[in-house]
Amino acid sequence: MDVEVRGKALREVSASGSHYNIGVSIGKQCRDQALRAHKRFRASVDRMPGTTIDKVKAQAKLSLPLSREFYPEFVEEMEGYADGTGMEFDLVYAMLCDQPLGVGKGCTDIAVNAQWTKDDVVFAAHNEDVEPYHSSDVCIARITPKDEPGFIGVCYGGLYPTVGMNASGISLTGNALVPNDTRMGIPKMFPVRKVLKAKGIYDALTWSMPPARGHSFNNIVCDVNGEIYSMEGSATTFDALYGHDGYLVHTNHYLSPRMWRFEEDMHTRMSSVIRYNRASKLFKRHLGQVDLHTFKEVFSDHVGHPESICRHPDPRLGEEDQTMTIFSAVFDLTRKAMWVCAGNPCEGEFVKHEL
Repeated sequence: MDVEVRGKALREVSASGSHYNIGVSIGKQCRDQALRAHKRFRASVDRMPGTTIDKVKAQAKLSLPLSREFYPEFVEEMEGYADGTGMEFDLVYAMLCDQPLGVGKGCTDIAVNAQWTKDDVVFAAHNEDVEPYHSSDVCIARITPKDEPGFIGVCYGGLYPTVGMNASGISLTGNALVPNDTRMGIPKMFPVRKVLKAKGIYDALTWSMPPARGHSFNNIVCDVNGEIYSMEGSATTFDALYGHDGYLVHTNHYLSPRMWRFEEDMHTRMSSVIRYNRASKLFKRHLGQVDLHTFKEVFSDHVGHPESICRHPDPRLGEEDQTMTIFSAVFDLTRKAMWVCAGNPCEGEFVKHEL
């Protein structure tokens, strides 16, 4: 089923049962998305001199034993997904290892606990900023494994969650960082997916930063009690930033002084700096009365346009270099609901989805 939002639509998919069967079901439902991603992946490989698909698959396969050890169930989901889409597993895994999700592109995140919200609820909110063509790659997925808490999230190709919330009141949001110590290791999407199986904050934080990772997002982990952590990671270390003031804002550069030396090139983070300061300023005005409309206002801001919080394609840039807010999501951890706006939040409306 597709949900219409002012001319835009987000596909909705669901699956339950064993991890393998979930993968098969999602693969069948999202085969067209997987094939489009595959086509772009091959084109990107072709643009790299001396690189072939076989070389990329062989390189990715080096991390597979680590991935199987860390979270074998997600490997099973990917195996089922490969069968459901009719694609080769090694190719599906290689595409995940090279996922373009937010690589240096953008994303703005806010999390806040009940002390600052109008209705005493915990919120985690996210703007997803990537290349505009990814708008057709995302869908709302409800996943219910037989041996884990079910979750709802926005996923690429139905399989790879970029944000989500599970039935135990754990949410995963966050944004891309570009560290200078990337290495062969567990792909950064594996911790994102494993956090959504956690039943408590300890496991969620532990799984968000596995020691054998090869890269890392800034994984923002929250729970229904209002515990808020921004796990600023690189491949080799991390810092856990706690929401001491009852809320936090994050964009795409390291905030922790101990992590500054891992920033690859701060000169390329001007959009991130603007968005961080602007979102912090706007959000503080609502403290004590934060509700869904707060996020609509903040996420629709255009100061610094087109590299603003609400990001729009820059006509001066080529297709691969453009960035756009392709969706916004707000999780109400207290009432187990997700609000999603397809496309730019300045133009669309947030639609409620129950867990």
